[in-house]
Amino acid sequence: MQFDDEHGHIRLDGAENVRDLGGLPVAGGTVAPGRLLRADALDKLTGADLSALAPVRTVVDFRTPHEITTNGADRLPEGARYVDLPVGGGSLELFYEVIGSGDHARQQEVFGGGRTAEALIRINRDFVAEPGERAQFAAALRLVADAGSLPLLFHCTAGKDRTGWMAAIVLTALGASPDTIMADYLRSNDYHRESYAKLLGHLGESGLMKDPELLRPLLEQRPEYLEAAFDEVTARFGTFDAYLADGLAADGAALARLRDALVVTG
Repeated sequence: MQFDDEHGHIRLDGAENVRDLGGLPVAGGTVAPGRLLRADALDKLTGADLSALAPVRTVVDFRTPHEITTNGADRLPEGARYVDLPVGGGSLELFYEVIGSGDHARQQEVFGGGRTAEALIRINRDFVAEPGERAQFAAALRLVADAGSLPLLFHCTAGKDRTGWMAAIVLTALGASPDTIMADYLRSNDYHRESYAKLLGHLGESGLMKDPELLRPLLEQRPEYLEAAFDEVTARFGTFDAYLADGLAADGAALARLRDALVVTG
């Protein structure tokens, strides 16, 4: 795979937040390149994009059925296994409906007053608090720890919230520093910045939204979103190790397989 920056970003025509986690420092080494990728949705990939991702063996899709119906099914590299593990990303159906309604008063009611940021914080807490959502992340973690499933790519729609938490799970389990994990999490802002600026501009110019800036907390990553998930881990499980063991059913043997599959030393 070819990367266009030092953070493992893969420039594609049909997706903008695809990157390899290889090279990130973890306890005793680094994440091996070319084994674990995070991404936004793959429904708009071109033939050239699929060729660029040809080594990928497994694709984990965290999108809900509504998202897939609305935006389209993934386009997969030839021979790749598709694993559907839907995780709720909040009231996306409501967000889509309110944005498209053109009802400025309702948009203010739904998105204004800090309510959108509060919703993102709840969503991230739910990744940890909701048993059904924990089960999906647990299943994804088992796949990541299976060397036969690699290279593996996991994604949601924008590749930032559900995908960001999955990356945080793996990196924390491997002993990455909080700074490394947060930097990876916030990097989605860099890759979405241009397209999101165009989106907000269009919503304002078209008259669909009087104040497109109401959506900014939904579009961007903020430290407090990821911190909310980690806070929920502490509140419910005490430690991240206990969350891995009791919340995700990842025992010592599973974590050893994860390290063997992903970490290079030296």
